[in-house]
Amino acid sequence: MTFSVRRMFAVAIIGSIGLVANAGEPAIGGFWDARDVQVSESPSGPKIRIGIWDSGVDTSLFAGQIAQTESGQDLIRGYDAFKLRQDTPMAKLPASVSVWQEELNRVLQAFDDIDGNVDSPQARALNQRLKQQSPEEKAAFNDAVGRYSGYSHGTAVADIALAGLKEVEIVIARMEWWHGSPPVPCWTRELADREAASIRDQLKFLVENNARVVNMSWGRAEAAYLGNLEKCSPDTPVGERLALARYTVETIRRALRDGMAAAPEVLFVGASGNAGTMVEVANPATRFSLPNFLLIGAVDRNGAATDWTNTGPEVTLYANGDRVPARLPGGPLSYPSGTSVATPIIVNSAAKMLSVNPNLSGAQMRTLLEQTADRNGTGQPLLHTRFAVEAARMLATSHEDRANLESSR
Repeated sequence: MTFSVRRMFAVAIIGSIGLVANAGEPAIGGFWDARDVQVSESPSGPKIRIGIWDSGVDTSLFAGQIAQTESGQDLIRGYDAFKLRQDTPMAKLPASVSVWQEELNRVLQAFDDIDGNVDSPQARALNQRLKQQSPEEKAAFNDAVGRYSGYSHGTAVADIALAGLKEVEIVIARMEWWHGSPPVPCWTRELADREAASIRDQLKFLVENNARVVNMSWGRAEAAYLGNLEKCSPDTPVGERLALARYTVETIRRALRDGMAAAPEVLFVGASGNAGTMVEVANPATRFSLPNFLLIGAVDRNGAATDWTNTGPEVTLYANGDRVPARLPGGPLSYPSGTSVATPIIVNSAAKMLSVNPNLSGAQMRTLLEQTADRNGTGQPLLHTRFAVEAARMLATSHEDRANLESSR
């Protein structure tokens, strides 16, 4: 997952940390507001479906917006950390973590403030607590917050993707990462094959259930698998660890490329990552190019470059990744940063384009988003939702005019 700094931190014995609720945040402001647009949605027309391919979604926050089967079942395809089918909307947290959900939400709010250089009471309280931790407290804190931050990731992504869209539904594809230190499960070739199979299955599930835009705020980078093996299998020779990590990335990449290429009507949108490096160096499984796939970088709330977004020729569009409002499980509001939150902003824009022109292909959505972008002072192409929606509308009108002309002959 790719939220910024808070995803690299983890916490202390969860007890009373003494945090106060987030006092609120002013609106993002003029730069991005001026580039956005609201669209008219028809409650009687067919609903646009977007895929939230992430860690799961708190469905209670999105009443009436979870896509369902004809028999009324929520459309969810899930896999647990061992890459076994588990069709639940969210992961099953152990009681030792779930009992502290309200406290953990406040911790994540505080980390988001720290990440955004906001001097809030909760940020100061958490910083003080972190300084006082014993090694044992730090280990327990890291495990709980690391697990919960991944658990909450998909809910925040869904909230951003659906912002202002009441007639859009989500199809949920849930994936789960390893947990703990040393991590469980410890990575193996069998797990790599299972993960690739699960990704093929979930991609097919999203396409068959008519998701027109799919949010992928993850990358499956080589370094993550190396980190897992370094901690849980340190006696394995370095060369073998690297071979397994690369095998995993390449196997997942093939599954993604093949599945996306077979679904030209869908736009897939991925996050470039937050390591502040080139995508080629990070080597995520999403490092490839297709006409219906976009890899997204993040800029700040004023459209300026950040020093933590991954970059490179594969990254062809940037959006705001700076303290984007998003709800946590249960509903409290936080302000995460990272390419994970820039990505669903693009998905939200694509859904608006589909609302004015539902016949757009995945490649057409990508092309219009890129062609209507403008560049900031350092050359990053920035999302311009209003221009993209207007271009989609004009394309629909020109097609309609041509159809009317043909029918009148």
